Amino acid sequence: MKKLGWIGLAWMLAVGGPAVSTARAQEDAVLLLVPSRYSVMQVAFDVARRYPTVLVSYQGTLEEPVLHVWNGYEWMPLSLTDYQSGAFLQSHPERTLFLGDDALLPAELRSINAWCSNAIQLPELEHHTLINGIGRALPFTPADWRWFAGRYNLTLTNLKAEEAEAARRESWYNEAAPVKDSPPSFFKYFTRSRRSRGPSAAAAAPMQPVEVRDSDVVEIPAP
Repeated sequence: MKKLGWIGLAWMLAVGGPAVSTARAQEDAVLLLVPSRYSVMQVAFDVARRYPTVLVSYQGTLEEPVLHVWNGYEWMPLSLTDYQSGAFLQSHPERTLFLGDDALLPAELRSINAWCSNAIQLPELEHHTLINGIGRALPFTPADWRWFAGRYNLTLTNLKAEEAEAARRESWYNEAAPVKDSPPSFFKYFTRSRRSRGPSAAAAAPMQPVEVRDSDVVEIPAP
């Protein structure tokens, strides 16, 4: 028996059919409301490869938006009334992400408080800003960040590591005491290359391990 992909699993939760016993699918499912643009839709489908996702696309005008929902095989028409009421959903996703700014996203499509109060609008649709926003909302694991950075040829930067390194350069002899019972780190060494430092900086700030926790912010900067 073939394993269901996340998008197929989320679809079963959304539009009916046999009940799915996977608790994570119900708790972690996300609905992505996506403009019908190739570059944005590509990111949305990549998210669906890694998370249980219900995809709804919108196009048309601000006054008369046209909606479709992906059933795992094809796009199916979705009425505005069914979308706003959540009637097309059997099990409501935990969160919804609206992709697009106010000039693109019709206001009527944000009226889903009846079935999802945890909704975030991501106005910027360039790859690096879009992936950053989605990654914080889900949130991404370190493996997810690495996968998307490789997928879209983006540079992955850890902001916490850079801040800690800058603080050590200013006062390298003031080492903070380790925190007891701290959560396990995903990376033990996540620092800049020695080649990127000048001779004085290298002498003043010996290489130290930088612990990055899963709660730390990871940023994909602009190319």
